[in-house]
Amino acid sequence: MAPTSTARLERLPDLSTAEVRRQLKPRPHPYWHRLWYGRFLGYAKNSVIPTRWFARYHRKDGRYRQMTVGSTDDQQPANGTSVLTFHQALEAAQQRFRTTEISADASDPNPIGRKTSLLYCPVGQTYTFGHALQDYLEWKRLRSAATHFNVIVALINYHILFRFGPVAIDELRGELFREYFQEVLETPPKHGKRPVGERRPLFTWDNEALRKRKKTVNALITILRDTLQLAWQNSKTDNDRLWRSLRTFPNVDRPRMVHLSRPECRVLLKTCRPDLRRLVLGALYTGCRSLELLRMRVCDVGRDGYGGYVLPSKTCRPRFVFLPDEGMAFFLSLIRNKPAQSLLFLRDNGHPWSEYHRHLFRAAIRKAGLPEDFSFHGLRHTYASQLVQAGAPLTVISEQLGHVNTVTVSRTYGHVSPQIRESDVRQRFTVLEAKNARAADEQKRMLARWRSSLHGSDWRTYARIGDLSSVRN
Repeated sequence: MAPTSTARLERLPDLSTAEVRRQLKPRPHPYWHRLWYGRFLGYAKNSVIPTRWFARYHRKDGRYRQMTVGSTDDQQPANGTSVLTFHQALEAAQQRFRTTEISADASDPNPIGRKTSLLYCPVGQTYTFGHALQDYLEWKRLRSAATHFNVIVALINYHILFRFGPVAIDELRGELFREYFQEVLETPPKHGKRPVGERRPLFTWDNEALRKRKKTVNALITILRDTLQLAWQNSKTDNDRLWRSLRTFPNVDRPRMVHLSRPECRVLLKTCRPDLRRLVLGALYTGCRSLELLRMRVCDVGRDGYGGYVLPSKTCRPRFVFLPDEGMAFFLSLIRNKPAQSLLFLRDNGHPWSEYHRHLFRAAIRKAGLPEDFSFHGLRHTYASQLVQAGAPLTVISEQLGHVNTVTVSRTYGHVSPQIRESDVRQRFTVLEAKNARAADEQKRMLARWRSSLHGSDWRTYARIGDLSSVRN
């Protein structure tokens, strides 16, 4: 049997249950149960041969290799052939993975789930920066949303620990941080398991790539400053000069330029399969993040208002999202004849989405001929941009999106639809000199044709701000 593609990979809740296996439909490739990232136990069920257990592992060359483990206990053994229960197959697969041949060929396995602690254990009587980071993480664990906490842990483990973990907090100096920030700026970002590129001088970076690196450094500066400040507040150090002197880079935030117009939204919806179309519509009607939609239940619709209740995800605050009439009609159609605790958005086979929607959405974007860099999260930006263009107050938009204040909305979406800004300036400007006003009136048709020619075929490029940062910032 040929190895299956990554796109076909799915994790079932419990292959150990015979009842679950009986309900699975026959298909040519196995159902996979992930043991670790890079290690799998498979259950093959088709209409030609008896059911079997398979093992599968990720190789160092990036490909997958799978092998037969044995027959399943779903059938009666024939001619003395032994069969394996789920747990017996699991143990047999683990033994295969531990053999010398496979250990030399396989990539390193990784535990399922995100790391929630430091990859370092601070010890000793000297209060090191590792001790300070541990105290900081425990404080953030109490007050931060889970998704934000996971990002902080990942940044500390990858960027900070190896450099400053063993250093005594009173031995830290500003020049150490300056050298470290320059190193991060000049080092290309890491993508998954791919190796990191070679360090390059700042003048060889284009402005957009450098802006992104500066944004990463700003996140690290915030962690370093907050850690040092907490240590000072806890009387672990008397030095408050260091955290007070740490300053973030200016001009690194970029307005969200990639969003869809209403005609483009309609084209996208036509290319989506039915269950993905429902999820996309949910995002366009609410502006919710994908995780917020996937956690939404039937009982959340119409709860205490004309809209839907949204559980906290990125922030720790729940919110209520009001809906337009057509959005309310759509959500009411989703909850019809469903149990109150049922998830609102499911795949057509009845399974939860998990992250399965991502590659389907990318395929729909390509099929619709839309920008390749448009992600599912861009639907949230599309929702906000449409409200900004329609003149909705920023306070309304920020509350719908779940932002703490209007600053984020103004910074992120204040640029949208230059045509709207252009129209406002033209119509609201008070006459300054009558001579020029008469000339403009006489040339009205010519100016209209010229203005129309400037708009071009792609509305996203009109009056676009190309660079918001500078190498010399």
